[in-house]
Amino acid sequence: MIYDKIHDHLILNYENLKVVIFEETKRLFTDRPYILDKWKKEAYSMTEEEVTKQAPGNMMGTSFRALFYLFTQTLYFESHITKQMIKDAVEKYKDTIKILLAGHFIQEFPNDEIKRSVNEEKIEEALNRDYIYSSMDIDYHLMRDIVTKGKRDFKAGDEGYLATQIIDNRGKVRGLAELRPYESQTAELTSDQQEMWLELIESTINSLDEMTADLFDLITYLWMVSPKSNDGYIEFHSNDALQLRNLKKRTAHGRELDYREEDRFNIMKRVAALSSIWVFLGDQQVKVVNTKDLQDKELFKFKDFQRMFEIGKIRVAYDIKTGEAKGIYAVQVKPTSILTPYLDGPNRSLGLLDLKVFQYSHFTQREHKRLTRYLNLQWKIRTLKRSLQQPFKISTLLKIMDISSRYNGVQTRDKFENVLDELQKDGVIKSWGYTEEIDENQVGKKGWFNNYWTKLTVTIFPTEIVVKENQKNLLVNSNNTINEKIIERMQQMSQERTFSESAEKLFTEIPELAYKETASTIETELTDFSSVTIEPLQQAFDFESMEETILTPETMKEMMDSQNMSIRQTAEEIGIAHTTLSRYLRKENKRQNKKNDEKMLNWLKEKANSRYN
Repeated sequence: MIYDKIHDHLILNYENLKVVIFEETKRLFTDRPYILDKWKKEAYSMTEEEVTKQAPGNMMGTSFRALFYLFTQTLYFESHITKQMIKDAVEKYKDTIKILLAGHFIQEFPNDEIKRSVNEEKIEEALNRDYIYSSMDIDYHLMRDIVTKGKRDFKAGDEGYLATQIIDNRGKVRGLAELRPYESQTAELTSDQQEMWLELIESTINSLDEMTADLFDLITYLWMVSPKSNDGYIEFHSNDALQLRNLKKRTAHGRELDYREEDRFNIMKRVAALSSIWVFLGDQQVKVVNTKDLQDKELFKFKDFQRMFEIGKIRVAYDIKTGEAKGIYAVQVKPTSILTPYLDGPNRSLGLLDLKVFQYSHFTQREHKRLTRYLNLQWKIRTLKRSLQQPFKISTLLKIMDISSRYNGVQTRDKFENVLDELQKDGVIKSWGYTEEIDENQVGKKGWFNNYWTKLTVTIFPTEIVVKENQKNLLVNSNNTINEKIIERMQQMSQERTFSESAEKLFTEIPELAYKETASTIETELTDFSSVTIEPLQQAFDFESMEETILTPETMKEMMDSQNMSIRQTAEEIGIAHTTLSRYLRKENKRQNKKNDEKMLNWLKEKANSRYN
């Protein structure tokens, strides 16, 4: 059978349908040759069971079987399927297909998939842009700064927990943070997994640093842009951080291997630390006082503390030969309600965070990281207020950078200037300079540092891309390419008992995004779908008709093409000039005409309704 000879509009039998599904979807997984090799064998061969029943048999792997039923039982339920229909569906739902198959890949190919992250494309996108999106809210900034505090800031509190104050830039106490490492969710873990998790959280107090703040930003970003499980979790893989940090992989005999287990451990122990921090941030019911008044506990009325991040299931890698657990590679994680208002909702304020913040060393370039975060926050605020020319006080920037007290005045000034020079060289800032010429005669004299130099100001200007993006009302949609209706329909089909108990098991597992508890708990027994009896319930479930009709040049062009209508014909039906429609399709309209937009939208809806009725 030659695939190219299958006509686009030929109704496919079972044998040809398998081949077409494989050939049209294989481009989505070219980075997984081990999957494509197995799929190809399953697509181009017919077992005796398949010949008899014309349906997937026991020998077919769970991933290709799930892919087959995605087309036949969800996208095109009770429909005759053609090659063109498969092509159209793959193009439209390619991101959804990847998400739906992620869990099956981990179950079917555990040793290969354990090293892969479902966020690979999101990380690649960020690397290509050189920035991610982050909340630019002051309270978010304060909570992120908590995770950089170590032994010097956390002190034993009355409840036996280590605690620290949350203090804003004006020296006001905004709340408290506590470390509660032994309340992490470990109930579902096996004994060896629990031991590994406890090993991580035992080092919590030593894991609070600038790298932990990096992970705070990365996880919240991925949570905004990634599809979530039914419980609101995303999968965070150690590769996500290691790749973003440009960390080198191990090599042997000139071949690139994998990241060091030590590097993965350093990432995951900081994730464990994030899940161990509980926060109370002051609101209207809390009287805010100066730090010196903190001892008077009657001035505080604290609500219950909230954990900042929750951890769900974890994914552990095991040595193929010995079966010994190697390390935690990935976890399910989600920010709690104390953080989500800054990440999702109408009141959030998003801005750009330069990727250099992840690539600077948390040991030797701590000041670079802290200043980069602060400047990104300030540039969002100042862009909105149109005050980018406003200078920064050196004393404020020194407080933010937290330069070591071991440095004397001359060394601190050199450090300050060198950091700004390096930020400019690395493209984090456009330029910087003192607002007035320094009187070098005063430098070195008694009191020059506190009484003269720290009172000076500097101007620091952002790059053009930062200004341009911050001028927008940034909206980050995690589901812009993921069709949740497909997942919902799969769940609905399960609830309606359309499938047998075995089929129900398959489809209820898919939306969990990803995986069983660990790569070791893989079920090797395959479900037999060859005996599934389908009870006719309805005609093909149409996802497009459920989606809200949105007016864009692209949707107009798509509808015109589907109706085989010219610009002039379409304009006449809509009731606008064909030149107006032509300019709209080319995106050349200089100003919006609401009446014309309303006419075009009504035309779109009318055509959409007639198509599906």
